[in-house]
Amino acid sequence: MALIAHDGPLGREILDFEAQRQAALVSGDPALLERILHPDLIHVHSSGQVHDKAGFIAHVGRMGGFAAITRGALSLREAAGGVLIAGPTVNRVRRLDSGAVVDLEAFGTVLAVRGAGGWQVLLSQITPFAGHRGGQGAAR
Repeated sequence: MALIAHDGPLGREILDFEAQRQAALVSGDPALLERILHPDLIHVHSSGQVHDKAGFIAHVGRMGGFAAITRGALSLREAAGGVLIAGPTVNRVRRLDSGAVVDLEAFGTVLAVRGAGGWQVLLSQITPFAGHRGGQGAAR
């Protein structure tokens, strides 16, 4: 898997898509999420819960969107017909059980593929950093 330079044309395009993905999750807008999420989406939460596209859009709606998403240094790699976006993330989320806003510090991975309408998320997955418990339960 070849690295993609952030300052090259594809790198800038992917970083722009990643910003759009974050904005869609923060807004919780179902139309935006419908557009950027692939029909065959698999989303693996930090809790291990797995959602398909419809389930994930409904989940984000129940949360009222993310409060914020902050990504650290990202690795961009070409991957079998798509692009792998990987790196640290802090997802500020509302816990469904209490409504409390918590920061989930984790490593996030997104596999994006280009379709007729542009880039879409085919797979997204987040794994909390070892010992981090602040956001556990946020995805339930």
